[in-house]
Amino acid sequence: MTLPQDPTASVGKTRPYARTRLVAATALLISVLAVANSAMLYVSYNDALREQQTSLRNLSIAFAAQTLTVAQAVDQVMRQVGRVHRGGAATPPSLSPYFEENGPAQEYLLGVHLYDAAGHLIASGVPASVAIASEPIQPPPNAPQQDGPTPVSITISNIDPATGRGVINFARAISNARGERLGTILAQVDSKRFERIYTLVELGEGGSVTLLQRDGTMLVRGPNLPSGIGRSFKTTPLFVQHLPIAERGGFESVSPIDGVIRLYGYDSVPGFPLVIITGTNKTDALAAWYGRLRTALGFFSLVSLTLVFLAWRVARDTARQVKLIERLAASEARAEASAEYLANILNAVGTPIWVLDSARKFVTTNEAFSRFVGRPTADLAGLPEHEVLDPGNLGDRERRYRQVLDDAATSEALARLRDGAGETRTVIQLTSKLVNEAGQAQLVSVLTDITERQRAEQRLAYLADFDSLTGLPNQHQFLRVLEAVIGDAATHDRIVGTVVVSLKRLHEISDLLGQEAGDGALRQVGETFRTLLPPAVVVARIKGSEFAVLIAAERGRLAIEEFVIDLQQRLSGLMTIGGRDFYLGPVMGVSVFPEDGTTADELYRRAESARNREGGDDDEAIHFFSPSTHTDLDERLAIEAQLRRALERREFRLEYQPKVNIADGRIVGFEALLRWNNPVLGEVSPVLFVPIAERTGLIIAIGAWVLDETCRQMRSWTASTGAPVKVAVNLSPRQFHQKDLLPSIRDCIDRWNVPAGALELEITETALVSREQEVDVLMRGIRALGVELSIDDFGTGYSSLAYLKRFPVQRLKVDRAFIRDLGQDDDSAAIVHSVISLARNLKLGVVAEGVETEEQLAMLRDMACDEYQGFLFSRAVAADKVLALLEVNKTLA
Repeated sequence: MTLPQDPTASVGKTRPYARTRLVAATALLISVLAVANSAMLYVSYNDALREQQTSLRNLSIAFAAQTLTVAQAVDQVMRQVGRVHRGGAATPPSLSPYFEENGPAQEYLLGVHLYDAAGHLIASGVPASVAIASEPIQPPPNAPQQDGPTPVSITISNIDPATGRGVINFARAISNARGERLGTILAQVDSKRFERIYTLVELGEGGSVTLLQRDGTMLVRGPNLPSGIGRSFKTTPLFVQHLPIAERGGFESVSPIDGVIRLYGYDSVPGFPLVIITGTNKTDALAAWYGRLRTALGFFSLVSLTLVFLAWRVARDTARQVKLIERLAASEARAEASAEYLANILNAVGTPIWVLDSARKFVTTNEAFSRFVGRPTADLAGLPEHEVLDPGNLGDRERRYRQVLDDAATSEALARLRDGAGETRTVIQLTSKLVNEAGQAQLVSVLTDITERQRAEQRLAYLADFDSLTGLPNQHQFLRVLEAVIGDAATHDRIVGTVVVSLKRLHEISDLLGQEAGDGALRQVGETFRTLLPPAVVVARIKGSEFAVLIAAERGRLAIEEFVIDLQQRLSGLMTIGGRDFYLGPVMGVSVFPEDGTTADELYRRAESARNREGGDDDEAIHFFSPSTHTDLDERLAIEAQLRRALERREFRLEYQPKVNIADGRIVGFEALLRWNNPVLGEVSPVLFVPIAERTGLIIAIGAWVLDETCRQMRSWTASTGAPVKVAVNLSPRQFHQKDLLPSIRDCIDRWNVPAGALELEITETALVSREQEVDVLMRGIRALGVELSIDDFGTGYSSLAYLKRFPVQRLKVDRAFIRDLGQDDDSAAIVHSVISLARNLKLGVVAEGVETEEQLAMLRDMACDEYQGFLFSRAVAADKVLALLEVNKTLA
């Protein structure tokens, strides 16, 4: 065989063309990805804005409802005053009694004033706290002018330019039955009260909640904006464009305060000329979207780089193969007729190479080709190609051969060929034209086996969408399918159920039989899902022992409920692994499209939230998502986040409520009560934060601070009065069972030199019902330190006469739930009388909590109760007011 004079010329011509096609294909694919990515980001951008506007509107509705409650309460007070004046009393009525009632408006009112028909002030009433102020708010001498569509007019006055605090004036006209005007009622409200409410919600930097008059006047804003209070915003888009069209809604606008673009939600207060508007910076509202944008750009960049890299690899491999053919041709030319030299070169190449003549018979082959077809090299010469090489794609090969011969071009094709062992391989066949010494055309082909590489790519693609252990779709694939089903359901007005299933007891199999048995159990569970569920239902393994199920319900929510009940019953059955019986303990959370969410991510997260719901029945295995549960969780997490740093930021304080001897009215001690004021949440009720502190373990550190602060304060009072002041401190169940409780109490007593019998610890019944032997030892150890013990909220827990006899307690505290109904409920009176009689027989003292009326106190006195505490005598007071309270009590008792 001879080589042509320049056999590389035709091969070289094809290289720029192939490279151009590869570059064009790669650029086109990257462009398609960019367009799809941009469209997805655009849709999510609009969704984020709509969702934030809806949230702001709902927040405005909530604040409007709360504002309406206060406004109605204030108006009710004005109506009551009006009815008295309308009755024709000879003298102006006294308005002070309206501040002695404990109504919802009392904490807001600064004063109520009555004007006659001529507009002259004839009567005023202010709360006691305002009356004794150094500079009480003075009412205007003349009645305010009234106009507007509502019977109550609202203005603001007495604005402090430094703080923005002002007086909000509610005015209502009084008329008789004939419509003749008798006068005007003016109720003055402290704007600071509303501001505290509006600052409870964190709306980010630039976020605000504002109360406006319908004429555009700003009344209250949280956070505070002194320069805006009393200023008119009548020309803003809210009053010009949106409020005339709809009483509530949302919009985007430039802030008239600082020119920043913000999203707003608003709602009017029905029956009153008031509007609530909430706002937040547009950039804050899009914070999550910007995160998705960065993720999408990162993913797009990664995919683009991957495509470029793969294109570069293909181009490099192709170039190498072309160069190899060029080198082979050049070698043949240099070796002239040296077939042996050419054979050595061909055999040195690890990829199959063969040369065909015009009749498609083998001229020469290398050893790699011989191994590929499974036949000796010596047997191949002269045989037709179709007898040796897989004839399955013979027609395609023949077409490419003719094209190469006609165009003198190099052909590159992806094909699937069976090798000599019968295994199908994926190959790239590169074919070029040669000319022998006789001038006859020949074909040289090179095979690149990419089977393993393709299998690896397919495996990676499979793992990207499916779980390797169970063969079920993974979370990524599940969410993608769920999104598609949601789109179809929205089009056809159907509902979709998303179920998150946790097999709580699946880990017991691995714990007992090992990891391999646990993996086998997971595979069995996956097979169970496939066999139990109908074809229309999609199931995926999310992680560990957590699975997700998607069901498109044709018959509405009832079908979803029936489905999850049936699924729970089937998964609750017996599973046998390794000859042992196990139960999976399935717990399910369910969310429903569209009522619980409109995106796959929302539905999945809310199904997870439902499954993880706290506070439900422990035996309940199916939980449907509830918005209230979501709100409660959000509130608990917000409180917990602030609570974790409250102690180091010194946000806690103690107040002390007196305990009074019923017989002589003398103060016999105090109960230390924990209070928390947070700059973000405001004043937080112990009913909310104490259970969270108990559950998270924060109560240990907080309780230690309460005990230490109380002992320190007791030493200060003792030094001032010359006599011990007795104080009771509550111990939570978690504190009571901490290992170092006794040393902690001893350390506080020694450090602050607390006298014996001055400190009392109040323990709930819940803390006493377990580990009785340890509790007995602990309580006797506490008594040995000179600390008294009492049982708090007696009768509301696991009451047992046995521990009253066994444990060294000195007194019982009757829960306020029983005291509240004294005089109204015979059962409550019988319970209180029984507790007091029981304590008397056991020689224990009795303290009644929550005494608020003289009738309650009289009944307790008749029952021979020892002590009481409650609002009837005094609310809890700050530490610096205790000594004054003791001094006043001495003179009155």
